[in-house]
Order: sequence, then C-alpha cells, then structure tokens
Amino acid sequence: MIIYKSKVDWWVYSLIPFTILCFMTGPILTDSDYWFGIALSVPFCVLIYYAIFSTKYAVRGKYFGVKIMFSWQWFPIEKIESITRTNSILASAALSTHRIAIKFSDRKILKSSAPLEISPKDEKEFIADLLKINPNIKVSSTIKEKNRIHI
Repeated sequence: MIIYKSKVDWWVYSLIPFTILCFMTGPILTDSDYWFGIALSVPFCVLIYYAIFSTKYAVRGKYFGVKIMFSWQWFPIEKIESITRTNSILASAALSTHRIAIKFSDRKILKSSAPLEISPKDEKEFIADLLKINPNIKVSSTIKEKNRIHI
C-alpha cells in the first residue's frame, strides 16, 4: 500500500487559534472563569489537529482509499473516468483548495454525479499510480502541463 499525505493550506492551521478564540470570547467578555473556555477548546483543538494529520490517501491493489479522521473509504480505480483540476471550496476530503476532482463512470460509487475532490501532496506520483492500474483515465491538460505527465 502506497500512502500519500494531503496538502494542507494555511487557513486549515488557523482553525486552531480561531477555535480557542471562539471558546475564550465568552469568559473574556463576561469576566468569568477562563478554565471553562480552555477546557472546552482543548478537545476541539485536538480533534482539528488529528483531522489535519490523519487525512491521507492510499493506493492498494486495484483500489484507492481516502482516510478522514478514523476510517478509510475505498474506491475502485478501474471505475475512474477522468481527473481534472478544481479550486472548489466545497466540503470534501481535501485540506487544500488546490484539488483534483476524480469522476467515476458509475454513479453508484459515490451515490452522486458529483466528483470526489482530494488534494494529495504528491499529486504527480498519485496520478501516475492510478494510471498504472487504469491507463484509460482521462487526465485534464492543466494537470498534464503542471505535473509534466506524459500519456
């Protein structure tokens, strides 16, 4: 199994101080016990920290997986139709706005026609590994140019 880390944008790291600020605003404004705000913010900060460093992608056999928090979800590489670049800010399995959108030929895989958006740090290697298993994947020209992928 080959594991790829997720790209992480600066704004994801800013969620930790933002969380602390949100939980400390009440105690600061009401001049009440600060320990209550700290006690509430610590578990949320730990959860955010864990989410940042546990989000990853993997290629294993004829499947690629996406791990978010505690569980893996596996998708068949043979059902990938195309890979394109996207800068979407919609909720997805990506910690960066510099993403690739993976569209499947079978709607039943995601139970939707929307593509799966991910942001592997080593995008070139990730796509190359997918292409080794399924050379019929259509890779957009913007990805080919950026990563110098030859098909």
